[in-house]
Amino acid sequence: MAGISFFLICAAIGLFAGVVAGLLGVGGGVIMVPAFTRFLGMDIRMAIGTSMVIIVLTALVAGAKHYHLGHVDFRIVFIVAGLSMLGGYVGASLTQQFSVRSLQMIFAVFILIVGSDMFVKAWNSKPEPPPPSLNETSP
Repeated sequence: MAGISFFLICAAIGLFAGVVAGLLGVGGGVIMVPAFTRFLGMDIRMAIGTSMVIIVLTALVAGAKHYHLGHVDFRIVFIVAGLSMLGGYVGASLTQQFSVRSLQMIFAVFILIVGSDMFVKAWNSKPEPPPPSLNETSP
């Protein structure tokens, strides 16, 4: 695949992944890995590696905005970041130990488990009132 269609597919994946990352805190890999394999025909290992590099850049921008909004707990950042980086290194190394099919299955099962858990928690929670509109004026 080359030319304008390649660019448009990449642009659509990037825009959608960025919005989802900024809105839901998802690193974008949940969107990019399946999209890269499905729409660009990329091997899952290449899709994972490519999305990880993109996620770093996306996280910097979205993280800065969330910091500006006061949505960052640095106590957690400092505790989790180092171990998360170590885990990322170990996880990236482990991709060579699994077949493409196994990686796809692990990815899919992970998404199903996490998504199901979040759905059940949201379903069982008490609805919150909507946030105030940016267009409303204070009395």
